[in-house]
Amino acid sequence: MKFIRSFLRTIGPVLKPIDPFSIQFRLTVGIGLASVLGIGGIAGWTSWRMQQILLEGHKQNTVNIAERFDQDLELYLMDKMPLEEALQQVIDHRTTANLILWVKSPADQILAQSDTLSMGSWQNQGIATELLNLELPDLVNIYPIQDRYLVVCSNPLEIGDQTIGQVFVVEDITPDQQSFRVVIRSLTAASSLLILVIIIVIAMYVRRSLQPIRRMNQLAANVSAENLGEARLQLDQAPSEVKELAQTWNMMLSRLSKAWRQQRRFVSDVSHELRTPMTLVHGYLQSTLRRCHNLSDPQREGLEIAASEAERIIRLLQDLLDLARADSGNLWFQKEPVMLKDLVLEVVGMAQYSGDRVMAQIDAYPVEAQTDRNRLKQVIINLLDNATKYSEPDQPVIVRLAREGEWAIIQVCDRGRGIPLSDQNVIFEPFYRVDEDRSRATGGTGLGLSIVKTLMEGMGGRVKVQSKLGEGSIFTIMLPALQTAG
Repeated sequence: MKFIRSFLRTIGPVLKPIDPFSIQFRLTVGIGLASVLGIGGIAGWTSWRMQQILLEGHKQNTVNIAERFDQDLELYLMDKMPLEEALQQVIDHRTTANLILWVKSPADQILAQSDTLSMGSWQNQGIATELLNLELPDLVNIYPIQDRYLVVCSNPLEIGDQTIGQVFVVEDITPDQQSFRVVIRSLTAASSLLILVIIIVIAMYVRRSLQPIRRMNQLAANVSAENLGEARLQLDQAPSEVKELAQTWNMMLSRLSKAWRQQRRFVSDVSHELRTPMTLVHGYLQSTLRRCHNLSDPQREGLEIAASEAERIIRLLQDLLDLARADSGNLWFQKEPVMLKDLVLEVVGMAQYSGDRVMAQIDAYPVEAQTDRNRLKQVIINLLDNATKYSEPDQPVIVRLAREGEWAIIQVCDRGRGIPLSDQNVIFEPFYRVDEDRSRATGGTGLGLSIVKTLMEGMGGRVKVQSKLGEGSIFTIMLPALQTAG
């Protein structure tokens, strides 16, 4: 039982669902077919050759007896013995349990025969009658009669110039044929078992040989921007070709890691360097609009557009800088206990300066969380900004605060166009826009939701979305809630 359990554990991975397009399957099937053809061919040829040798031996034996029959007969005739008595003496001398003889005259009369033909199963089963009535040429052949296999040989019988008749020699090879069939069945069973063992061993060997490639596949599946610099493949016991592939793979990862660091450094440096002059430009434009009262309407409109675009670029640069800091691990959070009710009401109050669309629904119980107050405010503002931009002006936007178990829940609900289901898994990716034309018209950068996800993950929270086309969207942010007294 221990051996069987060990064997099953060994072949367990081989018996997993089979992929007909995998290298392992193709190699196993190819080598298995070669083994089947090789072993099966050798076993088949061996069986055929053994049968030929067996039959040739029996045929030669009957031929020898038939050819020597006249010589034996001459010995008895030299003693002045009558012909029929001499024939019977020779036949009795040669007859055995599986070998019988008879002699027919040219007139087709039986001159002498083995006593075996007139007794036992030969007579009871009617085999003797069928044999005696056979019309045989002067050669040897095998005849299946009923359930027996018989080697039958006929030869002319001549003494000097006198033709006595035809001598017939029959050997029953049924026992040998039955033994041969048993051997063939045993050989087939042994060959089949050997082929099965070979296929299992080949499958296990191929699986083990392909293990380095599987490790490379697992590494590739786990590579991300966070671990790109540390991801390396170490293969100590692998074929030379696989080692070379692993080295090339590691070199590629190094180049990607270097390019990724350069890209993040470039985004961070450019965002930082451009933010200051753009802030100055925006401030100068705002100052010009406030101080200059003699501007014409086209001039004022142009300055307002420039100031608006400058503010948009500043927000874009700040978002890029935050994303770059988050990617490099330099985005810091000042966490402290925050009463979420006060924070939500503050943000809703700020939003109501531009209209009365934003409303708050606060849970009756106080909800407190350990978080960064300013970063959380930025998250809610970004979600409110999206909700007001992508819904009709007469539709309300609701901010809900509740607690579910150990989580503090803040939801921003709108009744806008909604988000297609195919886009809901990727809207948190940087620069992704559901509707390019609509986003361009509203001034969206495609970074707001990405910043929301980055900040929430940095504060130990989550963000998710539920949306239906034509019904609106619900963005939910979740933070671990603190236990409040009372």
